[in-house]
Amino acid sequence: MASLDIATGLPDVRRDIHVFVDYVRAREVKRSHRGNMLSKADSKRLAKLLSDPEAVREVDEAGASGWVDFVDDIALKLGFIHYDTKGEYAGYTSQERSFPDNYIEFRAKPYEQFLAAKAAKQEATLLEMLLRQGQGTDSEFYHQSVLGRLDGFNIRGSALGVMPTIDFTAVRRFLLGMLAECPIDQWMNISSFIEHLKKHHRYFLIPAKPRFKHEREASYGRYGNFHESKDPWGYEIDIHVSDPDGFERVEGRYVERFLEGIPLVLRYVDVAYAAKPATPIYPSLGSLQAFRVSDRLRRALAGRIDEPRVTVSPNFDVHVIAETYPAGVLAQLEPLCELVSEGTSIVLKLTKQKVAAARAAAPKLDATGVLRALVGGELPANVVHELSTWSEHGEKFELYATCSVLETDQDQPAADPFTVERVAEGIRLVRSPDKLFDELERQELMPLRLKHGDQAFVPAPQSAQTRFPKESAGRAKPRAPKPRVILTRMTRVQLVCPDRPLLDRLHGLLLECQCPTEVDRRNLTLTYFKQYESAVANAIRQLKTEYQVEIEDISS
Repeated sequence: MASLDIATGLPDVRRDIHVFVDYVRAREVKRSHRGNMLSKADSKRLAKLLSDPEAVREVDEAGASGWVDFVDDIALKLGFIHYDTKGEYAGYTSQERSFPDNYIEFRAKPYEQFLAAKAAKQEATLLEMLLRQGQGTDSEFYHQSVLGRLDGFNIRGSALGVMPTIDFTAVRRFLLGMLAECPIDQWMNISSFIEHLKKHHRYFLIPAKPRFKHEREASYGRYGNFHESKDPWGYEIDIHVSDPDGFERVEGRYVERFLEGIPLVLRYVDVAYAAKPATPIYPSLGSLQAFRVSDRLRRALAGRIDEPRVTVSPNFDVHVIAETYPAGVLAQLEPLCELVSEGTSIVLKLTKQKVAAARAAAPKLDATGVLRALVGGELPANVVHELSTWSEHGEKFELYATCSVLETDQDQPAADPFTVERVAEGIRLVRSPDKLFDELERQELMPLRLKHGDQAFVPAPQSAQTRFPKESAGRAKPRAPKPRVILTRMTRVQLVCPDRPLLDRLHGLLLECQCPTEVDRRNLTLTYFKQYESAVANAIRQLKTEYQVEIEDISS
């Protein structure tokens, strides 16, 4: 494989769909009046957010990005967004449709239903949508994949002959099934794969005896839609069924272009191209040399995509490990955490500011409950304690300025104009207490007024009728017994590693053992509670298969 050019640095469509939806949900995005395209400003901002490394350059050079437009189209077809795609003709002389005031609308219900679905269901929904796209002249025969390098056939005559009769959705499903039977993670020569199809499944794409829509089209034959040329725009070389290499030149070309389409976009395969271009012929033939199938394909077709796994460490790190972008999990964690890094696992950090703000915005939010449900078990004790404390900072309370408390033994209509809030039966918050007091005196109701100090409340006199404490209440109350408390002592153990690679390896083993661990990468230390000693011992035993490990005890 050293002489081949392997496609690397590919963008993540599963992540970018959600990034795109978040972008259009947060702002008004208006599409162009002519062409119904994203504006260059929005394309540039999205290019910086999405994962295609070439997107920003493409927008700078051409005003648009193929990947941004591809993700836009997927979000539309999945129903997460909506905008006018039909347009209107401005007048009788209009040659093309226009799209006035065409804003992208976020569709909450289908998007939330997608997030709530299991990972396998999300994958199946995305795959099914892609399989059904691109029929006839929009198929891989004529259109280059968003991540592909191979050119297509000349579109001339593509609306006639066998092309309208081909069910490309069924063809794609068949080829995915064939790929799933290939050895996993092994590079395979594409010519061998095509040879296998030719020998055992010769008519997987075009029937042996196609049923043409019009009788005159039968004279075109099975390959009547396909022509080669010595230049990119030519049409002069026919391909005949009788040609010994006719299968390779038609079905073989389709297989090449299919591989760099849906399977590559969904990372079901890796592909490798010839380092030097093949003999000049259009469309190109043999440029794609090899492919490698991922185990994800088999599990996707079998509906066995694993659910995201969430781990919370004592240092408040939250690790999310997922096969597909865990948008639903991240939507629950985002109000509580700051994003630290994205990679094979996503790392977030619980923060006091985020938890308090989330609790203030949603007073019924149970941050501990949310995390327990995501983890599927208990959280480290110190995390539970801190979450409770942080949540208290977010408790909402309402401050009533220049108001007083009015207590009455029966309803007082005279207080109605002054009432701000009825707290309970017979107790109100009232404004303008001086005016209210004068009104009650005029009605000979004998009100009693208490003015409290800044440091303490003034108790009501013994003779007053009130539900609040009186003057003698404090003296008559018996002394309460001393409360009984239990102090819990927890021992923490700290391991000091000699270098960063060993620290990361040991930390990974501890996470696999579900051992909550606090990591200090600057000082190369791992800290855990002594109750997890057995789990740590198991991790160290695994580590001994790779290193000669000795543990030295030191006093602090």
